[in-house]
Amino acid sequence: MRRERVLFFLAAVALLVGPAFGDAILGPNDVIIAVDAEGIVASGSYPAAESPNKILDGDPATKYLNRGGGGSGFIVTPVAPIMVQSFTITTANDAADRDPAVWELYGTNDAITSADNSAGIAENWTLIAQGTLELPAERKVVGPVVSFESWDVYASFKMVFPKTNGGSLFQIADVAFYALPDAQGTPVLTPADPIIAIELGWQSRYPINEAPKFCIDGDPNTKYLNFGKVNSGIIVTPTIGSSLLDSFQITTANDSPERDPVVWMVYGTNDEIVTVDNGDGKTENWTLICGGTLALPVERLTAGAVYVIANQAEPYTSYKVLFPTLKDAAAANSMQIADIQLYGMAVVPEPEPEPEPEPIQE
Repeated sequence: MRRERVLFFLAAVALLVGPAFGDAILGPNDVIIAVDAEGIVASGSYPAAESPNKILDGDPATKYLNRGGGGSGFIVTPVAPIMVQSFTITTANDAADRDPAVWELYGTNDAITSADNSAGIAENWTLIAQGTLELPAERKVVGPVVSFESWDVYASFKMVFPKTNGGSLFQIADVAFYALPDAQGTPVLTPADPIIAIELGWQSRYPINEAPKFCIDGDPNTKYLNFGKVNSGIIVTPTIGSSLLDSFQITTANDSPERDPVVWMVYGTNDEIVTVDNGDGKTENWTLICGGTLALPVERLTAGAVYVIANQAEPYTSYKVLFPTLKDAAAANSMQIADIQLYGMAVVPEPEPEPEPEPIQE
């Protein structure tokens, strides 16, 4: 049973004017993921000329583009409730890396109250089917028919594309739903059907070359950048095992000082980490260890002061570091750091006591 402790948030900056107390805890081989405590926050948007209604017009020269990338999709309401058992997608004009690679189809009989460009989760949705896509490399071409079994009738449908072919944007030219397998019969959707854009994504996301692993590689020329901005950070599991922290240090990234964090919070847990990359980091039981303010150098690629981590009396196997405030969150499009190092000492668990020998029966 975890021992409850009263922890104090350090409003003032706590500095060490010399080296850190303990040894470096983090290394390049540690398991690390990105997190953002704000969780699911829609970040979708589309150009006026590339709105979701373009995928209902039957014209492969027009398209729906969503800047949200993976997690983008749409909610559409046909003229009358119906079942759907197959669909086709037509590729858009350019950039095959924007094509969806994974699909999920949901149905609901609720009135649609989700707003355009929202996460599309205001209604009660039932997953109908899901799978992967292999759309043609050719542009403006109808892809293979995708069939599945579903006998339930729904008034509205939500289609989400959790993953693209690697691009940061999502796009398709057209979509067609059919009530029967193998695209038999007349398409269900018409250009007059109400349709809105959605983006069911985590606020947390990062460019592939600015992933969390780069903030523990010891190289100030690489960095970790998170578009989640405030409340983004990391969960890291040091390979040394259980440890007690006493301090940490952050190195500034190469540009845009408005992205620098100015408030920090460090949490610990001994739970197995089951939060997914870019998740909200709330799945495990976390204990707040310490927090405070940061005054990182204006100079870029520069190691900041060493900050004290107070109050940690219990060792932990994993740590969560969040940055609730940035230097200029209004001007920044992301949070970034070049490196972070936690200092402290490994804690070797005491061996289990040997069981008492059974008394010898005479």
